[in-house]
Amino acid sequence: MTDRYSPERRALLKVLLSAPAVATLPALSACSQRTGQSRLDIASGEEGGMYFEFAQLLSAALVKNGIAETSAALKTEASAQNLDLLVQGRAHLALALADTVAEFRAKHTKQAGISALGRVYQNYFHCIVKANSGIESLRDFPGRTIGTGAAGSGTWVTGQRILQVAGLKEHRQAPAERMLGYASGMEALGHGDIDVLFLFGGMPVRPLTDLARAQDLRLLDVTEVLGKLRDAYPGLYDRVVIPGNTYPGIAGVDAIGVSNLLMARSDLPVKTAKGIVKLLTTQAHQLVPGSSSGIQHLTPETLVSTAGQPLHPGARDAYLELHG
Repeated sequence: MTDRYSPERRALLKVLLSAPAVATLPALSACSQRTGQSRLDIASGEEGGMYFEFAQLLSAALVKNGIAETSAALKTEASAQNLDLLVQGRAHLALALADTVAEFRAKHTKQAGISALGRVYQNYFHCIVKANSGIESLRDFPGRTIGTGAAGSGTWVTGQRILQVAGLKEHRQAPAERMLGYASGMEALGHGDIDVLFLFGGMPVRPLTDLARAQDLRLLDVTEVLGKLRDAYPGLYDRVVIPGNTYPGIAGVDAIGVSNLLMARSDLPVKTAKGIVKLLTTQAHQLVPGSSSGIQHLTPETLVSTAGQPLHPGARDAYLELHG
């Protein structure tokens, strides 16, 4: 009998069918019996960030397409906070960086109760300095002050790993660290209160665009540690590019990238999870923030690449259907 699948499609199906299954827990409420959920709130990110904008668009699409009766994008500070809200049942969906998800699941093996719907965006690690700072690489960090991201954020998790593998955590002049979110970090860098700002986000990060219009800034290439990061944390980190003039007057640079995942409670009804995945693929054009110039992964071939995180059963069903 002739095989009706292409080699690429057979390979993807093999990956899907071999992926770890996630047990479905009791439904959140009786609304699981309805065509649409009564409410689907999305833990997203800080206002002004691209992921908050994406969550707003997704929230509106969920309601418009009858997947939820009501939905809201929740303003948060960090991937870890998003996952906490998900586990606590205060959010039904959450955006989170793949490395933060992996760390969260490792620390909460018994009560995590979360699974992936798909990989939605590429995230870009920005290392920002003033143009006249004299800082050219990680080797110039000793004795400096760094804004390392809000506590528990993807910025903070990845930044700590970068500093560790670069040997800066144990350096005799280890850089001072301040845990600052987007807004407070930009303000501190602009005022000269910190020398370096770490920032993980979709591209472009609007507050950085605004600051670059007011001050001369540079982005540093920190990919010299990428090999060590990959050795320590396999399957999570990519080499990506932030093109020149993504931010006014700032030259392009190689950067470290991490997938941004859309996560769900494992007790989200299969039918609902399946509907969300199909929405992501069929209505992708409605889910692109106006400010976005980064890579969006809203096709079945890219959504399914969840950096080793188990798929929700409904997502598995959707990908299998979408691939014939």
